[in-house]
Amino acid sequence: MKTAFLTEWRTTLRQPSSYTFVILWTSVISLLFLLNRGLPQFEGYTNMLGTIINLLLYLLPLFMLIIGSLSITNEVESGQWAIISTYPISAIRYISGKFLGQLVAQIAIFTLSFGISILISTVLQFSVSLKWIILIYLFSIFLQSFFLGLGILLGSFASTRWQALMGSVTVWFILIMMWASLLIAILQFIPYPLIPNILALSLLINPAELLRVFFVVQFGGGAVFGQEFDTVISLLELPVSFPLLGIYSFLFIAAVLGAAGWKLERRKMN
Repeated sequence: MKTAFLTEWRTTLRQPSSYTFVILWTSVISLLFLLNRGLPQFEGYTNMLGTIINLLLYLLPLFMLIIGSLSITNEVESGQWAIISTYPISAIRYISGKFLGQLVAQIAIFTLSFGISILISTVLQFSVSLKWIILIYLFSIFLQSFFLGLGILLGSFASTRWQALMGSVTVWFILIMMWASLLIAILQFIPYPLIPNILALSLLINPAELLRVFFVVQFGGGAVFGQEFDTVISLLELPVSFPLLGIYSFLFIAAVLGAAGWKLERRKMN
């Protein structure tokens, strides 16, 4: 596990594309700060904050899905996995090491970009609250964690890079782009008293939607979700909500990595 972690960490940081991401994230976040330049303060839930959350919600999951899935299929196609499978290491430990190495590397890249953007906003005298900075940063880190894990799961089931890429785009399109439309279509056939329960269940199924609702509530914008989310919002407003999110994140990622490890173990036998 340690070897897989260090290998993934070093490989990611040595790739030129990693520094392209630094430029990308710095440009995107700095541009969002610039768009908000005319406002007296950058605190609480605003239309601009909604734009920032949506933009991060579109970009981060897609990149993490592709990076995670290709990190597995690259080794499968190159034959490296066939060599690794001969070593006395379980697939779940190998997957866990790759996930942690890739996650730490991606967090380091995003943190550098985020820090540069904050520095730029400070030099240009943009008003940004500490709470805003922390919540947006945590939102981004949680997104990276969930979807990097999902990407590794997709990669363990794919046989080629093309399959991994198409699977990543498909999952991203369903969970990010089409989720609201799918929910609206399904809820038309659900009795009204059951709708709040179905909506709460949908948050557990889709981590991106859960994170969006959770952090909008932390910014004080829970009222935008309507009456059907009242029970969920009341829970997310409690101090215990962050520990609950941590527990959910651990269980979700453990389940995803466990499924990926199971699939790779089956590949060892074939």
